[in-house]
Amino acid sequence: MCLSAFSQQKVWISHADTNNLCLPKPEFCSSWLPYCSYSVSEDVYHTLGSKALPVQLFKPATLPISSPVLGFALEQIEAKAFLQEGLNGAGIKIGIIDGGFLKANKSKSLKHVFEAERVKNYQDFVTPELTPYDGIARLDDGHGTEVWQLIGGKHPGKNIQYGLATHAEYYLARTDHGAYEKRIEEDHLIAALEQMHRMGVRLVNVSLGYNIGYTNPEENYRREQMDGKSTLLAKTISAAALEKGMLIIVAAGNEALDPWQIVSTPGDAEHALTVGASKFDIWDKMNYSSIGPSWLPYVKPDIAVYASSGTSYAAPVVTGMAACIWQRDSTLSNFEVMDLLKSAGNFHPYANNYLGHGVPTCTRILKLMDGQTISRPNTLRTKKKSVKIPLKTEASYVVAFHKTNEKNVANRYMYRNPGETLKIKRPDRIRQTSLLVGKEVLEIFWE
Repeated sequence: MCLSAFSQQKVWISHADTNNLCLPKPEFCSSWLPYCSYSVSEDVYHTLGSKALPVQLFKPATLPISSPVLGFALEQIEAKAFLQEGLNGAGIKIGIIDGGFLKANKSKSLKHVFEAERVKNYQDFVTPELTPYDGIARLDDGHGTEVWQLIGGKHPGKNIQYGLATHAEYYLARTDHGAYEKRIEEDHLIAALEQMHRMGVRLVNVSLGYNIGYTNPEENYRREQMDGKSTLLAKTISAAALEKGMLIIVAAGNEALDPWQIVSTPGDAEHALTVGASKFDIWDKMNYSSIGPSWLPYVKPDIAVYASSGTSYAAPVVTGMAACIWQRDSTLSNFEVMDLLKSAGNFHPYANNYLGHGVPTCTRILKLMDGQTISRPNTLRTKKKSVKIPLKTEASYVVAFHKTNEKNVANRYMYRNPGETLKIKRPDRIRQTSLLVGKEVLEIFWE
């Protein structure tokens, strides 16, 4: 079967199947996975059946922002604990895969990075002829610049630090064009990951996600495909983590209020560190932050931090934290860094598919790295249908995450102005409830 060179549909085809097909020159071949990507006509595409894996669209996992308040995220995670130890990401190579780095070279918050010549590579996979750091603001070409600022940015004039990794080395990849959505963009993302690995990069931020919204609705993902193994991106993340020792930090997505609701790929990958968004004072889930699919055998998102305008701006805060962890102990594996971040969360070990293990703090991470014990959620076991909980909080509300099992939240209920004592009734079919009081968690087991 010959595939037309005059093609419109983007597909991946495994090397094993190419022997039976007459193929044009592939547009991209992965060096990690046994697949190449091709463009084929619509008619040919429908004859390929299971031999072809459609390449899907992705978009920046962010919401429109006007005047973002970004410094609060470092306050929430108690970044001073890292700063007081002199941790700043020095010696760590960080990759950022995004949709554009418009005017990053003119950003006052990134001036220190350019002056110290710590930008080690810039690759535009979309329009290689475009002048670096050029683009169009209305096409969201500055999305990567904003993400970068939250990884390692600081503004001397305002005396504000936005990210922890101010002294890291940066490897930038532009893989998405805001003016259109083309299937080749997934090729770019995978190629960027592979290139970064060849350059010795172990830590990568991906504030992008795939789900629905394609020009051709037949190419949309189905929700059940968010299973950590159906998409090429999820498979690539697994290869990066398991075979290459890389830590890929991914934004969870902003679809919780949409019919889609759940995390996008590659945030569904088991070995991605998927980051959701929390509120600031009370570490509740931001309403927009995507939740984890109930059918996964593991928890997604993994953790959450404060971001007012999208999970795109939560993931880079954690990337900065990871850089500092590796700076402090370079012998740690990617999975050990991931475990530290999850273990330092305020919900740990009672993670759920709304906030994961919760919000990690630098203070708790340092204690764990030094072999010290840290506080964990209190527990309450009861055979009663309701319990009364004494409260010592000035919080305006308390949140109950009612779960059907150890991780899946059936409903999230707010108790406003709870007073000194809170009565909680056990809903039908609920086995556990995580009660969030400010930053503290009480785990209730209904027996």
